[in-house]
Amino acid sequence: MNDLLFVRPFAICLLAALATSLGTASPRVESNSISIRHDMLLLRDTKSIESALLTWPWPLGRQPVGKNVSELADDAASRFQDIYDDENDIEIRPAIVSISGGSDRLPFRSFGSQPREEFESSLSASWLGDWVAGNLSLTYAHDASDGDDFRLDGSYIGIAAGNWVAAVDQVERWWGPGWDGSLILSNSARPVPALSLTRISPDPFDWKLLKWIGPWTFTTFMGQLDNVEPIRENGIRVGSDARLFGMRIDFSPFGWDWIDIGLNRSAQWAGEGRPGSLSTFGKLLLGEDNSVPGSETDRSNEPGNQLAGVDYRWSIEEWGFSHYGQLAGEDEETFLPDANMLLFGIEKWGDLKNLNSTYRIYYEWADTRAGHLVADPRRNRAFNVAYNHGIYHSGYRSKGKAIGHAMDGDSLMRSIGAFVVNENGNLLGAKTRNYSINRDGGGRHSITTDAIDGWSFEVFGEITLESGLFEAWENQDVQLNFGIHYIDESNRRTGDSDSDVGGYLGLTKRL
Repeated sequence: MNDLLFVRPFAICLLAALATSLGTASPRVESNSISIRHDMLLLRDTKSIESALLTWPWPLGRQPVGKNVSELADDAASRFQDIYDDENDIEIRPAIVSISGGSDRLPFRSFGSQPREEFESSLSASWLGDWVAGNLSLTYAHDASDGDDFRLDGSYIGIAAGNWVAAVDQVERWWGPGWDGSLILSNSARPVPALSLTRISPDPFDWKLLKWIGPWTFTTFMGQLDNVEPIRENGIRVGSDARLFGMRIDFSPFGWDWIDIGLNRSAQWAGEGRPGSLSTFGKLLLGEDNSVPGSETDRSNEPGNQLAGVDYRWSIEEWGFSHYGQLAGEDEETFLPDANMLLFGIEKWGDLKNLNSTYRIYYEWADTRAGHLVADPRRNRAFNVAYNHGIYHSGYRSKGKAIGHAMDGDSLMRSIGAFVVNENGNLLGAKTRNYSINRDGGGRHSITTDAIDGWSFEVFGEITLESGLFEAWENQDVQLNFGIHYIDESNRRTGDSDSDVGGYLGLTKRL
């Protein structure tokens, strides 16, 4: 399989990124709260946040709330300003302890906070200085599915230099506008340790030739996977312990504050038995990695397994409506993504005045079969391509989980979700999902080797148990996250059916 190019715009953006101005260090908003994301989207859609909201973590150094806040987003602005003020105080913060548990089977991971194991507990502490920010998180997972009982997931230390933060981190990254999945980077797999560079302020370029880009943000990282590949030859697990590279720019062109666009790219490269020099990475960055007749690149020096694509979100404030989409290609044709996976969605939001609340309803459709918008249909690359690779035999996965969409490749999912957020920021919601997993019942897959059809129904919530409800926790609010689900599935090959009822519960408290 030829790998993806779609690189030259990123090379230009990277050079431009290294030539930009001033800013301050900042903590970040993670991809673990639906309520906070909803508040931020209300502020973005009513023009009170000028920066695109397509990439998480989102640096809090970007002053979030403008002067003109609409009545609809007034409570959201107040809540988010409180977060901004609290997180930007220069200090060592009180430690946070969290405990979570769930049934042995949970629905596909989506945006928000869901436990990965049946029991987890963690202790974390964060700090912010004039030019350094960090968080140390220690997690214990009982009888962990990947064998890592002790984890540093969620930890980072970042150093500010002008308008940039360079960091060593192990944090979840969510790239794209979807609620139930992202085709290129989601919280499906556990985060990998990485070096990262992120632009803090979204200030537009002063250069006339680039000013049309409008407010823009940029992030890139180089991570280390620890997949175990089958032994191929001479005791070498070819491609094992590969590196994971990612790069992304978000922008709102021509000053249009009703549309956000993201361009992104990721790649597995190096690893055991594979070239990992700077020259190899240079070839990867420049797209010189297609193993085709007449080129200098063949299977022995092919740099890596690459994906790239584009996503967007546009909104109509007057209607309380938005539409979003994402495309990720497993190949390239004439410098454009080819053999694409697709994701689309629509949202409706508004207020419930009688309940002093706001709401959001969405429909999302995602197909991880790499057969959309194929330039040459005769190449027949639809199935057993997405998230798979001939050299990296574990594919685009980490510790057995897809790095992209949680349903892995060759799958289709339709979701309908709705939630309400009250004036205190408490959220209650429900969603139903209909899906077909590994539709052709072939190839490598992290969930099933057979074709599975199913549907699920979930009720979930994010609630703050306020001070005084528990005498032992007087004056200390407790964050409660929960979910209850029903799943019904059938195996196409065997005809067997299976159903499950379960849920999860998490408690988080600042000491």
